[in-house]
Parts: sequence; structure tokens; C-alpha cells
Amino acid sequence: LDTPLEAATVGKMGTMLGSGAVVVFDEETDMVKACLRLNRFFARESCGKCTPCREGTTWLEMILQRIVDGNGRPEDLDLLLDVCDNISVGLNWPPKQTTICPLGQSATTPVASAIMRFKDEFEAYIGAPAPITVEVKGAAFVGPVNEVASVD
Repeated sequence: LDTPLEAATVGKMGTMLGSGAVVVFDEETDMVKACLRLNRFFARESCGKCTPCREGTTWLEMILQRIVDGNGRPEDLDLLLDVCDNISVGLNWPPKQTTICPLGQSATTPVASAIMRFKDEFEAYIGAPAPITVEVKGAAFVGPVNEVASVD
């Protein structure tokens, strides 16, 4: 927290300044879900003009959602990193410009760094059984109720 918010300084640490926002997580934060939420933002904000960002952020969101839903596959972590590399090669500073604007590179940083630093959390999701879903159907409508029962 004592790092100056300067592009060159944070770049040496393997990240970027972006909008200057700092997101702080506590020990209880589910990093896989946080990664999904962050990537969902980037996928929605993509203007769609360049293929790496438009397709890449959508694929990242889809794979992360599959993992969170309990349907992740062991190869999904490598797939996520491959998609990140297709959007922006590596976590180098400055990032290789493969998109029109820095949004694409901004989307890859949380995914790649979360996998590097919290791989065990991703693996726990992938190793867990998918949640059981049950379809609940409502009662059929019989007709109007003409009498109100009194409770004495």
C-alpha cells in the first residue's frame, strides 16, 4: 500500500495504473468469483472493434462462469492463460499492444495474476462437484377463491 500510483512504478510490479482505482480484498474474498466479476465488467465495456478484446473477454467470462458453476475442467486454467496471451502477450510492462486501447490488456491482468497467486482456489472449484439444481414448479391455479377462511 506504500507504492506510488505512477505508471512506471506499478508497471515494474507487473500491473498497470489503468484508471487509478485500487481494489482491496480481504482474506474472505472468493478470488475466483472476484475474477469473474472483474472480467464481466471488461467484457461488457469492450467496444467490440478489435477481435482480441471482443472475443477474448467473452471467452474469459464464459470459462470463468463455467468454473464458478462447478463445471470447470482441469485444462480450463491453461485455456484461460492461453486466451489472456491471445489478448495481450504475457504480463510484461509495458504490455504488448494487440488491441486498439488498453482495455484488453486490463482484462488479462486480474485473470493471469489470480491464477498465478490463487491457483489453489481455482483448483478447488474445478475439483468440486457441480451444484445440484432442482426445478421447482408452482402449484396449478384452480380458480378464484370466493371465501376467506377465518382463523380463530
